[in-house]
Amino acid sequence: MKYCITLACCFIALAMYALDADEILLRADNRRAVASSFRFTLSITDYKDGMECDRAKMSGNAKGVDKTMVQYEEPVNMRGKKLLMVNDEMYVFVPKTRRPVRLTASQRLMGQASNGDVMNVRYSSDYTPRLTGEEKIQIENESVQCLVLELNAKRKGCTYNRMVLWVDKNGCFPVKANCYALSGKLVKTVFYSGRKHMGGHHIVTKASLYDRVQENSHTVIEFLEMVEEEISENLFNKEFLLRM
Repeated sequence: MKYCITLACCFIALAMYALDADEILLRADNRRAVASSFRFTLSITDYKDGMECDRAKMSGNAKGVDKTMVQYEEPVNMRGKKLLMVNDEMYVFVPKTRRPVRLTASQRLMGQASNGDVMNVRYSSDYTPRLTGEEKIQIENESVQCLVLELNAKRKGCTYNRMVLWVDKNGCFPVKANCYALSGKLVKTVFYSGRKHMGGHHIVTKASLYDRVQENSHTVIEFLEMVEEEISENLFNKEFLLRM
């Protein structure tokens, strides 16, 4: 039995070596979402000096690689506020206003979470990957052998200009990401955790974002539910959202 398990692990490792950077990134993306079209709920919790200082809950819908819409459920004073991303265009809709306001992916949404951190479900649509090697890293008292990808933004509208992504060699789960600004400065480190089964898929459900400018601050984005569902195109239409 032990021999069979060892042999199986060897086959997994060999298969990973056979993948190129694009395939590895695509598999890592598939560990962050249950399907190409799905609905979800998530929470965002902001911490400073280890203490919770802000919290929000959102529900949303995603379709393909370039359409995401989320709306606030909590806190009460934010309920009904919506965010829409279609391709590189991003807008916020505030109840009782007639016009949506244009946003950028890099603008802060809450704490260390930018609009793009919440809205972008597919790195492969925004970044060109390059496999740079392997590295064993320590995550939550566990050593994880990872493949290391360097991701370079395809367009100016991407959340970060460059990222370095560590992907678990055994299963292609994203583990850690360093996020860099256009200046080349490291601005954020993300740790992925909370591997769970949702919608029949094994995915990471939690991203902990650590500010590299203000070291005492971090924000946790956690998916509470994610269900495969065919989403109407209306939910990604500005005129329709204004009437909701």
